[in-house]
Amino acid sequence: MNKDHDKLITDLHRFLNSQDFKSEKDLSKFMESMDQQIPSLPEEVLTSQEQAQNLVYEAYDLPTFKARQNIKKALKLDNNCIEAYEFLGSIEDVEEIAILFFEKGIKIGRENFNETFFERNKGKFWYIHETRPFMRCLYHYSVCLYKIGKTKEAVIISEEIIALNENDNQGVRDQLLLYFILLDENEKFQKYATMFKDDDGTFSLFNRALFAFKTEGETDNTNKQLQKAIKQNKFVATKLLSKKPITNTTDYYSWGGADEANYYAEFAKYIWENTNEATLWLKKHTTKS
Repeated sequence: MNKDHDKLITDLHRFLNSQDFKSEKDLSKFMESMDQQIPSLPEEVLTSQEQAQNLVYEAYDLPTFKARQNIKKALKLDNNCIEAYEFLGSIEDVEEIAILFFEKGIKIGRENFNETFFERNKGKFWYIHETRPFMRCLYHYSVCLYKIGKTKEAVIISEEIIALNENDNQGVRDQLLLYFILLDENEKFQKYATMFKDDDGTFSLFNRALFAFKTEGETDNTNKQLQKAIKQNKFVATKLLSKKPITNTTDYYSWGGADEANYYAEFAKYIWENTNEATLWLKKHTTKS
């Protein structure tokens, strides 16, 4: 979660909702008159739910012990604070425990946003600020499911996320395409690869190369795809072929960097290793380059 950005947008929403605009023209005029600083409303005018959210935002800048105290206060103010459960899941090292926090956040989200809301806003959930904590819980939940070996369940959640947000701002497709390779779901791989055919990021290029090799074997086409992927991020092959465990991963990374390669390998290493002769093919072409 980009805490600073999320807090900024939250402050903007709160501030605009506190104003009495008579028309869109009044709103536009007001926005043009504002300087770049978005004011935070004083604590005394915030609802208990808003105060709880603020405590969660603060928690991201605190040591773990103090952060947990903040979350405890937040949940006293609002036991249905999705952000609080998202935070607790994000700092939990045990996947099975983290899942419980994300499940709680998801359950609250499904209750908060009724069936009519889902139908009306399906496909554009990420563009509604209030739904983002719910969407993040769904994403982290899917990742946890994969990490404990429940890949089919991770697929169900990942597909739901894309259905709710067709533009896939969260990049769920990056992992989803890997899951399809692991599960031999070739038609579904092709469906989503086509849906995001313009994606030329590291995840996409390596995933497409692996899928092509698995379904075609070593050909001029698959070799070209692999070389294109290696050119995009020269660190990935080393990470995939290394005998060392993948550690210190983060989903905030620089394109083409070692941190991106590390993040990709966290999800993909097992799948490359379990695709017949894929790592031998990768090693052969890495040595050449």
